[in-house]
Amino acid sequence: MNQAAPDILLKKLDAIERLARGSVLGRFLKNPLRYVSAVGYWRLIYPLRKRGRFARARTFFCAEMEVVLPSATEIFLFGAKTHDSEIRLARFLMKNLRPGDTFCDVGAHFGYFTLLASQLVGENGRVIAFEASRSTFGILKKNTAQAANVTALHRAASDENKTLVFNEFPALFSEYNSLILPEIKNAAWLKNNPPQRIEVQGQRLDDFFAQSYGVTSSYPVTYPASSFPVTYPGLIKIDVEGAEPQVLRGMEQFLKTHSPTLVMEYLTGEGQNEAHREALTFAQSLDYQIFRIKKDGSLEPCEDVETAMREAGLSSDNLVMKA
Repeated sequence: MNQAAPDILLKKLDAIERLARGSVLGRFLKNPLRYVSAVGYWRLIYPLRKRGRFARARTFFCAEMEVVLPSATEIFLFGAKTHDSEIRLARFLMKNLRPGDTFCDVGAHFGYFTLLASQLVGENGRVIAFEASRSTFGILKKNTAQAANVTALHRAASDENKTLVFNEFPALFSEYNSLILPEIKNAAWLKNNPPQRIEVQGQRLDDFFAQSYGVTSSYPVTYPASSFPVTYPGLIKIDVEGAEPQVLRGMEQFLKTHSPTLVMEYLTGEGQNEAHREALTFAQSLDYQIFRIKKDGSLEPCEDVETAMREAGLSSDNLVMKA
C-alpha cells in the first residue's frame, strides 16, 4: 500500500482548499481540459440527458477512484471533497486515525473517506464500509477492490434486521440517497427528480459487530472471521441523510460498551434537521459530548450546535461526538 505521511497530505489538502476557494480563472488554468469537461457536462449536457457520466479521478492521497459526474465534480477536479465541513473532516481523520486502527464508514458513497481511512490505518488496520444504494455500492466495490484492508458491504445500517425500502436519486443528487425521503417535500428538485425505490437488507450494527467479532448475535448471518481485526472500530463516520437516529439505535449496546468516537453530518434549516436533532439527543443520552471540528482538524466543545453553525454561515457540518 502506497502510504503518504499525514503531514504531507495535510499540505496537499491546504493547497486544494486555496484553489477551490480561489477564482474561477485559477481553477480553469489548473487543468483547462478537465475543467471544461466537468463543468460543461454539469451545466450543458446533464440538464438535457439527466444521466450521470462515469469518470476517473485521482485523490490528493493518490487513490484512483471511479466517480459519477456531476455529483462528484469536486473530486474529479480537485481530488478532494471541498465543502468546508468535508475539508475539516479530512484533516480530523488525518490527525486521529493511526496505523492499526479500525474505522467504520456508514454511508460510504463512492468511497472517498473510506479510501482516505484505508491509507491512514495501513495494512494492519481495517476499514468497514456500508453503502445501501445498489448503483453506488457497485462503484464503491470497484474503488475498494485493490484495498486489501477494506470490507465493503451492501447493507443499510439501521435499527432493524429486515428488508428495507431505500430511495435512490438521479446522478446529480445521489448524495441524498437514503432510507428517509427528504423532509423538504415541496422542493422543486425532489418533484423533478423522484427517486427509484429499491429493496436493501437492513443491518443493526450491534448484531454485525457482535457476530463479526465472535460474540453471540441475534441475527443469523455469517461473516468470515478472518476478514475482521481483533480491535473494534474506534471511529465511526455516519452520513445517511436523515436515517442517523435509526443507525444509532441499532448500535446502542455497542456505544454503551465500547464508546467509539462518532462523526455525524448535521443539517440546519426548517424541515431538514429533525432527524439530526433526534440523533444528537440520543447520543447525549448516552453521555456523548458534542464537538465541532476546527479549521486545523482539532476539536472544540459545542454546546449550541445550530447557533455555532449559523455564526459560521454553514447549513451542514460534520460533528464529532465523544463519550
